[in-house]
Amino acid sequence: MRWLMRWLLAPLLAVVGILPVRALEIRPVSVSVPAGTAHAEVWLENTGNTPWKGQARLYRWEQAGDQERLLPAGEVAVSPAQLTIAPGQGQRVRVVLLGGAPDVVQQAYRLVLSPGPDAAAGTARYSLPVFVEPQAVAPRSRLRVAIAGSTGTPLLRLYNDGAAHAHLADLAFVDARGRRHGLIDGLAGYVLPHSARSWSLPPRPDGYAGGCFQARLDHAAEAALPSVAPEIAAPAQPGL
Repeated sequence: MRWLMRWLLAPLLAVVGILPVRALEIRPVSVSVPAGTAHAEVWLENTGNTPWKGQARLYRWEQAGDQERLLPAGEVAVSPAQLTIAPGQGQRVRVVLLGGAPDVVQQAYRLVLSPGPDAAAGTARYSLPVFVEPQAVAPRSRLRVAIAGSTGTPLLRLYNDGAAHAHLADLAFVDARGRRHGLIDGLAGYVLPHSARSWSLPPRPDGYAGGCFQARLDHAAEAALPSVAPEIAAPAQPGL
């Protein structure tokens, strides 16, 4: 019986052993174009055993009404746009700013790396955040938190009135007794300048009253998120 099982499994193992592996290692995973420079670099390395063929495109990234939108972007470009990376080889991709840097508010984009039409099923598509820094010195995020819909499914609403994006990680709620309840481990997401985002929360008997939310903002240590009064909880309009 053991001999028979080995005989049946041998062809399957042989097939699995020769399946192509396609993967890109990307550095960095978040791109910043500093004020005063015209470009930033991203390095792609093909860690698979077959060529990676695809294209790179840049899109304007907006958040509106809890929706992520990718729009055409004519003020930035990516070079090269068509990619062929041999196994074990690398490729430098440049994000090029065609116009001047923004004056005050950071601009957000997404660099999307899509495999070509002949790629095998399951080949990954990659999306990296790209931020063009303004001329203003050290723009910062200014995040506020509020709870909406306390009956039924509560929503955590985050408003960013600052001039830079907020990077949110390790989101937790600390109740009135000081007990920490983890909500999202690792990256929770981004809140772009003058934008808002919402997350659904598990219901609690206290409706999240009497406690506070904590998170790691912009890769810093964990800190409490300041609350905002309901009457001023309307999100700012994009672009203001």
